[in-house]
Amino acid sequence: MVIKKEAIILKDIEIVFDIVNRVNLYKNFVPYCTESKILSEDDKFMEAKLDFNLKGLSTSFTTRNEIKKNKSINMKLIDGPFKFLDGIWEFKSVDGKTIIYLNINYEAENKIVEYTVGKSLEKITNYLVKAFIEESMKKNEN
Repeated sequence: MVIKKEAIILKDIEIVFDIVNRVNLYKNFVPYCTESKILSEDDKFMEAKLDFNLKGLSTSFTTRNEIKKNKSINMKLIDGPFKFLDGIWEFKSVDGKTIIYLNINYEAENKIVEYTVGKSLEKITNYLVKAFIEESMKKNEN
């Protein structure tokens, strides 16, 4: 299955990239995210874990992210309820605005997981993109 999202954020690319890359803060502003941790990181890689609870359905994802500052974050699943999951955030600057693209490709372990977690993953990506837009707009107020 593939999930694709795109949004235009009226902020500079550095601000937007920083918000998306600060995984440890997701729990503060992403709906249904109950915990967000950076397990390890350096200039080019990060391992991060996100916990979500969507109406009683709890799920966790741990990814290894390859970071290209202000360009992309390429995610590979380390642990989670899938056979595989990979994704990429891409950032493009246009006239002081930022276009973000999120593409996630995944396959569930089985049909039950596909139905429950797959639907949740679609909701989670919607919440993520919306939350990043809202968090970016708060940067205007500071």
